[in-house]
Amino acid sequence: MNNKFKVAINWKSKKNIPIYLLSVYFVYVMIHYTLHRKEDMPALGMAGIIAIWIVLTFLYMTETTTGREFIDRYGRWFRGILLLLQPAIAFVMIEVMVSNYNKEMFQKYSFYNIVWYYIIIFLLYALLRNSRLTILLSNALIYLVGMINYLVYLFRGNPIIPSDLLAWQTGVSVASNYQVSFTLGFILATLMMYAIFVVGVKLGNGQVKFSVLNRILGFAAYSATATVIFLMFFRTDLIETKIRVIDFFAPKYTYCAYGTAFGFVANVEAMETEPPEGYSVDAVDIALSKAEENKSLATEAQTKPNIIAIMNEAFSDLSMVGDYKSNKSYLPFINSLDENSTKGIMFSSVFGGATSDTEYEFLTGNSMAVMPQNSVPYQQFVTESTDSLAATLKAQGYYNIAIHPYEPSGYKRDLVYPLLGFDEFLSKKDFKNPELIRSFISDRESYKKIIEQYETKGDKPLFIFNVTMQNHGGYSGEQLFDEENSVRLTELPRYPKVEQYLSLLRKSDQAFEELVDYFSKQKEPTIILMFGDHQPVVYSDFQNQIESESTEINQRRYMVPFILWANYDINEDDVDKISANYLSSYLLKTAGLPGTAYNNYLLQLHQELPVMNAHFYITKDQECYPYSAITPYTPLIQEYKEVGYNDALDKDNKLWKYFEIKE
Repeated sequence: MNNKFKVAINWKSKKNIPIYLLSVYFVYVMIHYTLHRKEDMPALGMAGIIAIWIVLTFLYMTETTTGREFIDRYGRWFRGILLLLQPAIAFVMIEVMVSNYNKEMFQKYSFYNIVWYYIIIFLLYALLRNSRLTILLSNALIYLVGMINYLVYLFRGNPIIPSDLLAWQTGVSVASNYQVSFTLGFILATLMMYAIFVVGVKLGNGQVKFSVLNRILGFAAYSATATVIFLMFFRTDLIETKIRVIDFFAPKYTYCAYGTAFGFVANVEAMETEPPEGYSVDAVDIALSKAEENKSLATEAQTKPNIIAIMNEAFSDLSMVGDYKSNKSYLPFINSLDENSTKGIMFSSVFGGATSDTEYEFLTGNSMAVMPQNSVPYQQFVTESTDSLAATLKAQGYYNIAIHPYEPSGYKRDLVYPLLGFDEFLSKKDFKNPELIRSFISDRESYKKIIEQYETKGDKPLFIFNVTMQNHGGYSGEQLFDEENSVRLTELPRYPKVEQYLSLLRKSDQAFEELVDYFSKQKEPTIILMFGDHQPVVYSDFQNQIESESTEINQRRYMVPFILWANYDINEDDVDKISANYLSSYLLKTAGLPGTAYNNYLLQLHQELPVMNAHFYITKDQECYPYSAITPYTPLIQEYKEVGYNDALDKDNKLWKYFEIKE
């Protein structure tokens, strides 16, 4: 036999240790997938994957004299080709790992993704000057990044976004609560990584000696190319031209349509914020120092009350929008509530969705008017511990619990709540055999969880923030309840989805009555605040029929009720209008608790501008203006935007002394 074709296998060679380790990992992934898979794979497909793995492993561990001669003669050319292809391979690996097989994305947006992998991989090459080492390290790095993205996608239902990198410690702390599973896409990406490793090793050493001048010229060429790419993406309108809409609520749709790297870069660009024109930290200091001096708006309570704040999903009163009649009242208890209570209209910044925007406004006091347009603060800007109602109460000895009877990862709540000062977060998994209305946990069950936390609390006063789910959109129009609890429209053509929604409100009203009844019998002072996050999306022609011409439609679509009740005597203020950014400061005032200088500032601002949502503001004279209008209140609007920017977005110059309780 010709010695050139003699195959040599050394099973005990130390060089085989990496392939043994990777093989163990690959086998683990395959076994785990087989035992826990949620998708069907044909037996032939599984056999094909295993066969490729066996062939690659055999190739790695075998040597022939012919093979060595081939590598010596042509190895550098193949290493160069593989190095040039590595950015494209990395792009495919990342997309396949999350099962993104969107043909249009690959056809139209491959270039805008591959250039970013080029920057990473050729930076490694510029530093290492070794093609094989660059191939192997970039292969491992890209696979690791892809795995992290896959796990985030698996746990949260959305891929990794830039703000996750800033809140990575919180992400790691909650990761242990989830179970890992693998998909066919993950297996294929793992097989790709395995193949690149084998081929990269077999192509031999790729060290190339360059003169100092050539090194400098090469790095200069790389730097120039990388600079052009950065300028092209971040200093032109390329992203705005190519990506029509960035979905901040569900980034997975942006990533699926445009690619992971391009989608990620678009989110980075969206996080760039510009301060308000004429922004001055000194001006913010002056404004808040004046508010700090005026503390007459917040008095000390003798006993710290328990505080329950409920943001009720899609809770509204459509009679605020216009006139219509129904066969029965859908909010009978709330409408009858009178003693030790305050009721009014709260203006939201959103209509039909974007729940977390209202949540953010309430907890922080920052109106969406001060945030970048179309942004989602929870997803983009809450990346470190920050001030909030929860943080203010925590500084006064409260134990803070957030409750949301749905997935904990929605709007990154599992990451955001600890940063806002919550000690505990109870989500869907903490409800055992709950009552469901449609597919959502009912308000009654949500309030039972509140009572459960109250009955097991320690000596500390309790703050509970409950975001409900019962009334969430997706109304089918079917009758959910018996006739006694079903609401019908009596004068307009029948709108079954509207009737279903009103019937859900009646259930919410009943659940709220039970909650109030329970706490009315408790000795510990307790305040309950409930408000809606936004109006629902029901038939547009129904809303068009009932909308009154006396008030601008643009205003009415953002109106939701708020109700504040206590089981002890409180000042029953007449609050005709308020917006979500003021509501937590008003809650502190009613509870008789001290607030921050910012809380005092907001209470004073509310006297002049009762409403400030993302779209318009309403003055104490009931005049409504868009922010583009020049009015006598424009300087006050500008001041608030500067204060809000300092609080929410100016991380380096934030005047913390005004946003937290002084010891």
